[in-house]
Amino acid sequence: MKMKQKKKLLKALEGIEDFRKHKAQIVYPLSEVLFMSLFGLAKGYTKFKDLHIFYKFNKDNKLLKKLFKTKKIRIPCRSTFHRILSNVSYDGLEVVFRDFFGKYAKGKNIAVDGKWLNGSDVNGQYLKSSHKSVLHIFDKDSKIALGHKFMEKSKLSEIPALNEILKDKTFSNSGQIYTMDALHTQINTLNTINDNDEYYLAKVKGNQKLLNNKIISTIGLFNKPIDTYTSPLWQEEGNKSVTRTVDIFQNLDSNIVMYHKDFKSIQTIIRVTKETTDLVEHETKISTQYLIANFKDKTSHQFHDMILAHWRVETFHYHKDMLTCEDNHICYINPFAMTILRSLVINLYQIYLNNNENIILDDEIIDKAKMANIKRICHHNDKFALDIFEI
Repeated sequence: MKMKQKKKLLKALEGIEDFRKHKAQIVYPLSEVLFMSLFGLAKGYTKFKDLHIFYKFNKDNKLLKKLFKTKKIRIPCRSTFHRILSNVSYDGLEVVFRDFFGKYAKGKNIAVDGKWLNGSDVNGQYLKSSHKSVLHIFDKDSKIALGHKFMEKSKLSEIPALNEILKDKTFSNSGQIYTMDALHTQINTLNTINDNDEYYLAKVKGNQKLLNNKIISTIGLFNKPIDTYTSPLWQEEGNKSVTRTVDIFQNLDSNIVMYHKDFKSIQTIIRVTKETTDLVEHETKISTQYLIANFKDKTSHQFHDMILAHWRVETFHYHKDMLTCEDNHICYINPFAMTILRSLVINLYQIYLNNNENIILDDEIIDKAKMANIKRICHHNDKFALDIFEI
């Protein structure tokens, strides 16, 4: 069995500073506890209790003994295991995460979106305002997370969190395109992206009336869009059909399509008209959304695809909830370490999915490669579960 990537990951985990003070008395190496937790998560064990039981049942696993270079895998008691996972440095774990996956991303189309960590409610009130949250930096082309930005107070701190990301050279590439929710259509945010020689495709919020009205007035100056694309009819949620018409408006003689005293370099205005038909009630609803971009070298079809591709980050959130049960995880202390471990496992699933049309086991095609199938095979086969680390 190949061991190169597993050894590389284990070596990186060894570099995380151990919070335990008496180093000489440590009998449960942090790197082994973290790797075993990742291995257990990949196999579908999502709770602290289940991960610990899984840990105990693998004390004689020959593959793990070979990886750890030990004759005996020491098993901490459940409380110690919980304490280790609850106190591990999430900053150190984040460094390992970014280094491990950085080379697999194309880094040209980045989606940024926040996610509540339900179960992180320290006050026990189970109110969203007291939950912690995480901002995911997501590569839309490879469909993997590149990193996280952690928010202690609430999702309202997403705006300064994104501004910190924009200053991080890890995610800053000239020509990179950021897509984000309307929450981030902020003057400082978009101007920072523009000043970094990067691009944005930003939704205009409904409550930004002045910007919204100026966009509508500017569109009124055009006889017709520069380019238009209408998506094929497709079915949504079983009883609804949806089509989207994307119109783009650009100034052919200049890079500025609309002057704004605050926002720099608005080169394209995008109008998205969504038509939703209820196939049961035969009712049709039409909604219109506006976006702005500081670039103009794309067709309406390409803008359509970029807008829809942003929702891949929501699919990533869905996979974290459904496959690793993140929403069901109660963790008052340091929930960020566990969300990194979950992201790592979902990334491994996704990279396997990117590279394989089918799940192959013992030279036989078992099933079509889907996230749920990958998790199912991991659950039943240790070798396959360890092989997905060899990305």
